Amino acid sequence: MAQSNFYIKDNSYSYAMPFKMVNNLMIIPVYVNGKKLSFLLDTGVSSTIILNVKIKDSLKLKNIEKIKIQGLGDGDFVDAIKSTNNFIQVGDNILNRNHKIFLILGKGFNLSNRMGEEIHGIIGGDLFKDFIVKINYTSKRITFYSPKVYKYKKCRKCETLPLSFLYQKPYLFANTIMPDSSNIKTKLLIDSGGSDALWLFENKDKNVKAPQKYFLDYLGQGLNGNIYGKRSRVSSLNLGKFHLKDITVAFPDTTSLSTSMLHHSRHGTIGAETLKRFHLIIDYPNKKITFKKNSKYFNEAFNYNMSGIEIAYSGQMLVKEQKLHNYSNNNNSKTYNGVTIEYEYNYVFSFKPSVQITNIRKDSPADLAGIKVGDFIMELNGKPVYTYSLQEMVHLFYEKEGKEIKLLVERNFTRYHFNFKLKKIF
Repeated sequence: MAQSNFYIKDNSYSYAMPFKMVNNLMIIPVYVNGKKLSFLLDTGVSSTIILNVKIKDSLKLKNIEKIKIQGLGDGDFVDAIKSTNNFIQVGDNILNRNHKIFLILGKGFNLSNRMGEEIHGIIGGDLFKDFIVKINYTSKRITFYSPKVYKYKKCRKCETLPLSFLYQKPYLFANTIMPDSSNIKTKLLIDSGGSDALWLFENKDKNVKAPQKYFLDYLGQGLNGNIYGKRSRVSSLNLGKFHLKDITVAFPDTTSLSTSMLHHSRHGTIGAETLKRFHLIIDYPNKKITFKKNSKYFNEAFNYNMSGIEIAYSGQMLVKEQKLHNYSNNNNSKTYNGVTIEYEYNYVFSFKPSVQITNIRKDSPADLAGIKVGDFIMELNGKPVYTYSLQEMVHLFYEKEGKEIKLLVERNFTRYHFNFKLKKIF
């Protein structure tokens, strides 16, 4: 047991812990030098990254060195701090006493606002490399096993595929059937930190190109800025004997892929919208991954955002809320079944998260209705926006074609009502 590795406390053979699932992504508690934080569990990154610079002073990071980092997005290199010899604890029982961390400086990359949950950092390959890891998206539970003692059980309903690695990031081969029926053997990064189903990089293979039916869209946010590209569908993604039909796919703009494209044999990424449909055994030490379909998610249809708007938390707003109090000496009264109840209304003010429209797809239902980037949503379908979680709001935009969405927005201190219906492009 080297101190630079993760290990299970008290020489235990395994450790199971719950995770929180938000937009298909796994959030787990991680202690950094004794401070409890929330981290995204992401096989798509090799090193541990802290994104929330506000907590820097309370972390007591050691052996600090300033560096620059480049990642996905359309911006330049970002400033960061490299810190070594940190004490990390994952959940209650997984430890590392000599861990390297990268702290991203600046405010450009904010996962918390986009996900509606406080996210302080990302942990991935550094943790996975030391264990055999079972992920159950149905029970929202992850189990870490010591590779020295774990024994595989026979499973006729499972499919095990080999993994290859580059910089502690796992890759597998899958057959992708394009709409023109061409069958492409694609090398895909397994990215549990990406919420989409599938990304493909155009021109990496003569057959890897966006189908004729596609639309331009915002795909997400990387360390270096926003990522844009084309959205479409492929006929099938085949993981061994498992065939996922009519799967949504994104083709990111090549200007966002300067780092990823350096790996010339990689065709794209398989994300959490696909991974959540399986029970997984991710085995870095033995270079393999095992899939077993789960009944909760496997047969769900693959959908995209049919509203055309992206939303995020943006500070707080002061909200006036009505509260009811009963009083014995009050002129306001009502009688129910011979019993007189006297009452009085008053109001309290409290701060609630404000929700802002950050991106809007051209010619989408929301765009055609007149909604604009920068609008603050005050009500959604007749309910105050603060009564929803961000995840609940986003889910409504994926739900069902023809569903009516009613928004009350505030723009330049004036409020406007908008109605539109969700509509599929294909």
